Amino acid sequence: MTTYRVTPNDTLFFRGGEPMGMGESHFQTSVFPPSPETFIGAVRTSVIVHKGDGDFEGYKNGKYNDASWFKEIGFKELPDTFQFTGPFMIKEKDILLPPPCNLFTDADKDAEKKSFAIASPRDFQKITHSSAIPEIMWIHRSGGATGKNWKPVQGYITLDGMKKYLKGSIDKLSAETDFMANNTLFETESRTGIALEKNGLRTALSGHLYMTSHIRFAETVGMIFILEGVPSLPDSLTMRLGGENRTAWCEKSTDAGIPSFQENVEFLVTTMPTKTKKVEHGIPVTEFLDEDMNIILPGGVKSKLISYAVNKPELFGGWDLAAQKSKAMTQYVPAGSVFYFDKCDVKGRNNKYLLGGNDVH
Repeated sequence: MTTYRVTPNDTLFFRGGEPMGMGESHFQTSVFPPSPETFIGAVRTSVIVHKGDGDFEGYKNGKYNDASWFKEIGFKELPDTFQFTGPFMIKEKDILLPPPCNLFTDADKDAEKKSFAIASPRDFQKITHSSAIPEIMWIHRSGGATGKNWKPVQGYITLDGMKKYLKGSIDKLSAETDFMANNTLFETESRTGIALEKNGLRTALSGHLYMTSHIRFAETVGMIFILEGVPSLPDSLTMRLGGENRTAWCEKSTDAGIPSFQENVEFLVTTMPTKTKKVEHGIPVTEFLDEDMNIILPGGVKSKLISYAVNKPELFGGWDLAAQKSKAMTQYVPAGSVFYFDKCDVKGRNNKYLLGGNDVH
């Protein structure tokens, strides 16, 4: 696997799902952090630009079907060898992740005095998934959690902080060193634009004024992603990323040291949005759940799903280069979702989700 670091050359714009046609809303929000598919599309486009001289018509018409780089990125569906993980925020050398959605902090305290708590299943043996049960998670009462004004942790958690969480050592978490607020990493800027005629003359279209929401990163802040199976992507390049022809500098970086445990694990935390195949009895069925609602762990190990904590689902779309049309909006389980299962040992590593437990090694 190869880790790439992405540094924006200016602001970035990741379009939301609002329509931008005449007579519709004139304001377009920015989805942040962007979906994995946004980066996957950027990687595939970059390979076509650098290996196919930007011949997108030839790519669509089968001209390069026998080329090695074409087989790496595929056409409509991604080949099995194309493995993407991310994107993750990074500040200097600190990799940052969305915090687990069952991690809470005392909202009434200042940063130096904040304490933390984990929402845990009421009873592992008695939980059933039913709309008649309003909630199955509660704030764990260890450390005097009763009576405090608990709020979900916001912003990002560092890898060191995530390691403490995965080991159940939340009493060692520090609000000052293990977490970073959004406003220290990026800010949002409004931009005004107008649509252009498709006549090569850059003539403005009447009545097509719109506003977009752009993201400006702070200094030393960027994103990273982990890629496998695409050796045709250059070691360094200027990459088009997101909407409005925004660009970023992309280059190979130091391998990301994502924490991974293999013994005595009892829950997983997603590090990136995960596509939902369907919803069964209120349970979002993702790529790591089989038809019997067992968790499929690295190495093919299966374990019984006990409970889960999931934030509001995310919807992502995008542009289908092969079909030349917008993709259908797809529901994703957001990063930071937590799934509990029977304790077991696993084999192998997977950066798409992290494994933890109270006595992991």
